Amino acid sequence: MSGIALCCYPVGLQNAGSIYWLILCALGTILGVLTLCYNKIGNFSVYPEVKNEATLITRGPYHYVRHPMYTSLIAMMIGIALYNYHWLNALGEVMVVGAVINKANREEKLLLMRFPEYANYQQKSQRFLPYIY
Repeated sequence: MSGIALCCYPVGLQNAGSIYWLILCALGTILGVLTLCYNKIGNFSVYPEVKNEATLITRGPYHYVRHPMYTSLIAMMIGIALYNYHWLNALGEVMVVGAVINKANREEKLLLMRFPEYANYQQKSQRFLPYIY
């Protein structure tokens, strides 16, 4: 949460970044909303866990990446941090990316234990960026 706050805080109040960074933020927001159309809000948690009633979702944005909500968050924070254009905003982005990768690692271990088919899903999809990572 502190990484998100640092990304968003307009430290220098200069907003020297390009409008294109705000477009990246908007695209991240759109991806987040689209992800919510395929996964219930109640399935999301600050802590890595698999809910008892959870099902493995592999359609929609989950067809291309295993963690589209994290991709959405990273895109939004990159856009805001680069638009705000201060080293503290960049530090916040590093914190967000580190936390997201750590959480994804822990979640994937839990998902492999709960859903045997998750290993096959990992082979067919990327973690955060389609065709890249």
